[in-house]
Amino acid sequence: MTNRIKIIAAVVSAVLVAAGCGSGTAAGPGAKVIRFAFAPDPVWDLMKQAGTIQKWEAANNVRIQTSTTWDEFTYFAGGHGDIVSMSTQETPVLEAETKIKTVTFGKYNYQRVPLFRRAGDPYRTLADIPKGSKICVSGPTSNTAFWTLVAKRMHNLDYRVGGGDFNLVVNDHFVNPTNLMRKDCEAAAIIPEAAVPQLRKGELEIMYDGKLPFQLYKDFAPEDDGQLHVSGNNFVATEKWFDANRDLAAKFLELWQSGIEMWKQQKAETVRKFPQHFSVESEQDIAYITKFVEGEHDWVVDNVFLTDDWIKVETEIWDLMKDLQPGNHNRLEADAPKPRFVALTPSK
Repeated sequence: MTNRIKIIAAVVSAVLVAAGCGSGTAAGPGAKVIRFAFAPDPVWDLMKQAGTIQKWEAANNVRIQTSTTWDEFTYFAGGHGDIVSMSTQETPVLEAETKIKTVTFGKYNYQRVPLFRRAGDPYRTLADIPKGSKICVSGPTSNTAFWTLVAKRMHNLDYRVGGGDFNLVVNDHFVNPTNLMRKDCEAAAIIPEAAVPQLRKGELEIMYDGKLPFQLYKDFAPEDDGQLHVSGNNFVATEKWFDANRDLAAKFLELWQSGIEMWKQQKAETVRKFPQHFSVESEQDIAYITKFVEGEHDWVVDNVFLTDDWIKVETEIWDLMKDLQPGNHNRLEADAPKPRFVALTPSK
């Protein structure tokens, strides 16, 4: 295995929290099975509770077999799935190191994991944090790959697990707010919903003037087409599965589109129904995160279907990754694969 795969395997081997879990489907005999891995997600739970998934499975004679993990890269690299949710930055690295051919055929949310500081600390950007300091992160891929680019493009710093200008310490998203508060690290990359109480109370603050990654990307993106970019979770299939199930892939996106529409209409209700996804402790917390995800801070896409124009600009991030420092696990070589992105059309 390459060093990258070894590091990933070491830090996420215990992260797979539920494998082979069906949805209580009504699909009949001979139903197709989609093996799908994704991070714990409130929209999926919302659809499941409403019976949306079960109705979709019955209508299409398909059973979605789910595995829940915070690092889909490792799950997919092991050959365990048909579809995973994966960031745009991860797919060329996956193909280069595993030789697995993929097709990205939809998008779900934008990269949303900001850097946090303790209230009162002077760190506005990574450039303000002393080199060698500990920074708490959730793993070597995904949002770490994004912050690797911020460090290089905006500050000429080397940000990575296992080396570079900082000591990146890997812990779970929902543990890192506590780690930061007790000064186990100088900053931390945390999904916003894992730090709701601390944000509301003013104990933790988001660096970079409160910008989430998909908002910050505009400050150094090669091109601004007026659309939002840098997906944290795309829907990515093996090329073999996609080419044999193109129509089913479009229907899979339609399922998720219905869930997104439910989320847009029921944000407060979703937070209240599934507090485990938002670390909320009170009605005040529910109100805070609901307001946070209104408007420009909502990291969930409006439409899961890709367009050719969006694909062109989105994948320009791969050129930036080729300019990273040698030795960085998220660096792309000049001849790195260019994974397929396909714009599907809804079936109805």
